[in-house]
Amino acid sequence: MNKAPLLIEMDQIKEEESHKVSGIRPSKFSIVSRLSVQDLQSAWFYVQETWKSGMSQAALNIPFVLALGANSGVSAAMGLTTAFIAAFVNGFFSGSNHSIYMPSWTITGWNYFLTQQYGIQILPLATLVSGLMIYLISLFKWHHLSDYIPQYVIEGFYLGSGFLFLILYSDYIFGITDNHTNVGQKIYSNLIEMYISYYERGDLQNVLYTVLIFMFLQFGYKFHRPFPWVLLTTSFGLLIGNLYPTEQCLRYVYGNTRLQFNLIQINELDLGFEQIFEIMQICIPIAICVTIQNLLCARGAQSLTEVKCDYDQETFCVSFANVISGLVGGIPCCASSRMYTLNIKLRDINKWSSIINACSIFIFYGIASQFFMNIPLYVIAGQILLVVYQFPPWNYLIKLYQTKRRLTLFKCILISWICYNYGAMYSTIIGCLHSLFLFAQKMSGAASEIIVNTDHDARRSSYNEKEQHFDDDLPKVDGSYTLYRFSGSINYININNHIIQIKQLAFTDYIIFSFRYVSVFDEQAIDKLAIMIENLMKSQHEIYLTGLHKTMIEEMEYNSFFKEFFILCHDKVKTLGQ
Repeated sequence: MNKAPLLIEMDQIKEEESHKVSGIRPSKFSIVSRLSVQDLQSAWFYVQETWKSGMSQAALNIPFVLALGANSGVSAAMGLTTAFIAAFVNGFFSGSNHSIYMPSWTITGWNYFLTQQYGIQILPLATLVSGLMIYLISLFKWHHLSDYIPQYVIEGFYLGSGFLFLILYSDYIFGITDNHTNVGQKIYSNLIEMYISYYERGDLQNVLYTVLIFMFLQFGYKFHRPFPWVLLTTSFGLLIGNLYPTEQCLRYVYGNTRLQFNLIQINELDLGFEQIFEIMQICIPIAICVTIQNLLCARGAQSLTEVKCDYDQETFCVSFANVISGLVGGIPCCASSRMYTLNIKLRDINKWSSIINACSIFIFYGIASQFFMNIPLYVIAGQILLVVYQFPPWNYLIKLYQTKRRLTLFKCILISWICYNYGAMYSTIIGCLHSLFLFAQKMSGAASEIIVNTDHDARRSSYNEKEQHFDDDLPKVDGSYTLYRFSGSINYININNHIIQIKQLAFTDYIIFSFRYVSVFDEQAIDKLAIMIENLMKSQHEIYLTGLHKTMIEEMEYNSFFKEFFILCHDKVKTLGQ
């Protein structure tokens, strides 16, 4: 079984090499398949390997998908449509591993506002526009900012999201639907009041059944992970729900919901310029939040599988998924959770699993929805508890505690608290700003080396007391001089500390600035450096620059002072390259 994909991959490599030699372009299907899945010869192998994972994921996601459609101010069926389209597109074009696409839960507030202001027909248009905006974001490479988000911010996001899901779907545990039938409203002032009401009005027998389903899934997961225990409980729910119908089921919450497609109807919208402008303004934060949530989930999947994510491909995928979702009457979507993996680690297999997930949604809630909507709430609630329990990064938190990284653990918990109370985007932004502040503090250190020569007697300054050696092409000067050797990058963060150090230098006849060990500098640093050197020249210092290569000189010449410095003072001041 393990040899099949290897042989297919080798055959594909040979085929590509033959195309290169013969000059024949590969077929269109080969171009598409190279994005994610193998060719048709390996399709059956991947279906055999992924049907359990794909169908299990569909069963686990359905409660969230239905709720996100209803909470957006539209029908739960639009949530199903979005999940089907998103999962299918994700299977073919995703650049991530173990990420599952479905309606975005971070923007339901904006979705609800749009539907209340302009009607439900506006949401597909907003989804389409948001998808195009995400594509523009990808052109500017803004999505690569996710590379610099610390892991504790991402894991704090998952921890807070797990508790948030627990609170939002805890009504199912008691067999009631307060959080799902009161769309866009809060009927409780605090959690204590909510749970007291649940206890008084709820079905405690439903609570017992929920706990038993969860324990069965958890112990089954520990006993033999590859077995699809979720499908077993779903089948049990199908059997019980259809043989012994009860009001405490999905049909009672969402009615006779099934997968359906409605092409976008732009001609039915009667919008003026002001309304279009307002909708565009709302689409901007929707696009940004969808991009951020998608990349956070991709980063989470990357840490889970240790397979690097292609963020360019992933951003294109979420953009394309939203465009298609909008065209067929869906709502904004993105990666929303880590995949129920069943020990699957290979990238291609995970993408096939997403395709099986889409096909399962089509079968479960397209063809056989009249049966699946009868699944009792306690089965759904037990599966949700499994998702909530697996969502937080317990291993990461335990590792932080064991290695005594208590401050990082506190940051992770604090971010999860912000996520729970104020939303996922606020927690992510606050965590990123804090990490950026710490990074700026570390980067503000001015890495340099100072060598002072008075009366031709070289000696080290207090900045570096190692044995002296000159790697720079020093000019022949007659008198005392100071060599200030920059090291690493010169940027807008550390240039101020460089200037402070240079101002504290002892007076010498010449000052030599060495750029030999500078890796990069930015425009703001160049401008401040120019002002400093100009002031030094006004104070009767002779200035030399060394270690500059051609690219550095060209970049510095964008500054008017350096341009005149290199042109007018060429005979007097030698600028030495490497």
